[in-house]
Amino acid sequence: MTTAAELASYASSFPSFRNRITNGNLSNPINQRSAASITASTGYTYDRWYYDGTTYLYQGIEDKNVNNGTYVISWVGAGINAAWKVSTDTTAGNGPDATTGFTSVSNGGTFTVDEGTEYSKHLWIRFDGTLANLDKVQVEEGTVATPFEHRPYGTELSLCQRYCRVYGPSTTLCTALSYATTATSGSMIFGNTMRSTPTVIPSSVSTFQTTAGNGVALTSTNFGVYSSTPNSTEIQITVASGLVAGQAALNRTGSGTLTISAEL
Repeated sequence: MTTAAELASYASSFPSFRNRITNGNLSNPINQRSAASITASTGYTYDRWYYDGTTYLYQGIEDKNVNNGTYVISWVGAGINAAWKVSTDTTAGNGPDATTGFTSVSNGGTFTVDEGTEYSKHLWIRFDGTLANLDKVQVEEGTVATPFEHRPYGTELSLCQRYCRVYGPSTTLCTALSYATTATSGSMIFGNTMRSTPTVIPSSVSTFQTTAGNGVALTSTNFGVYSSTPNSTEIQITVASGLVAGQAALNRTGSGTLTISAEL
């Protein structure tokens, strides 16, 4: 006869999205920015993880995914300390606006979120200590930690791409219109809706290319964004010469990368 424990273990092997942390499997992380490690630089490194450059590692759980109630946190790794807080943040892409107000919580410990108005504040989780040891991070509703939820890699990547998408190198961004002999404009349609209107960040203007209608790859002299929404962005690449006005072209990253960020 199947025991209750076996049934629970079997059920936990299926993704139920009980884990509010995204990209918590840090031994096999989503790493679109190609960071050397989770603490390689100040800012976002592995997807959804923000490092302050000296001590603290943060993940913000978006307000739309935070309801009032009791949560339990768990992780794998020795020498790690954790803390939490809820806050309303107005500046995107920089981690929590204020680094004060956190409350410590132990591995397997619980905390209670009471936002007043549900879905109005982000839930920030903060770690410090031997951050290289941190793995299998999970925050879930309830009072007892369950086994780490292993979601399919493609599913986890899709969750991350609500907040960041990185294209390139050697990637075609979009079909574009040559509206002059030196300029193109074309729209990139994202695969899923991003959290907010994103910031579009080219690695280096000179690495981008436009492939003209005759197949010649022309080096970019300027990269611009005409407009963006959470679902798309219209990019404009300028070249020195070689386009035919009215013809189609392909806007490409060349050897560079294009980061589209709607991070907290």
